[in-house]
Amino acid sequence: MQIKVEQLAKKPFEVKSSVKNLKKTYKFQKDMAQMEDITETAEGTEMFDAMDNMLDELIDYLSTILHLNAKQAESLEELEQPELIFMAQRVAMRLMGASEEDIASINEDAEEGLEATPENE
Repeated sequence: MQIKVEQLAKKPFEVKSSVKNLKKTYKFQKDMAQMEDITETAEGTEMFDAMDNMLDELIDYLSTILHLNAKQAESLEELEQPELIFMAQRVAMRLMGASEEDIASINEDAEEGLEATPENE
């Protein structure tokens, strides 16, 4: 399947939906869920360690799945955290079978939900 990641390359990346890549994707999703739990309950330096590990996991996942060269992998470190998270989640969703339209719909729903929160009023 082709996955477009505009921040890294003009042409789409060719990614196999192999069992190997799906296993990496499920492990990545599990690790992210565990790290989210840790950051919600962690205190002090433990929280910073968890966040650092999460960022390393995001970069490693994208580098492995997309077969990034050294320059592309390094450019991931220049992204803002939300952009890196979104990119990794988008790649994971595509590998798990979501279409670009499904992802766009999910993003629109999330943005509408954010607009409805009291913080953004």
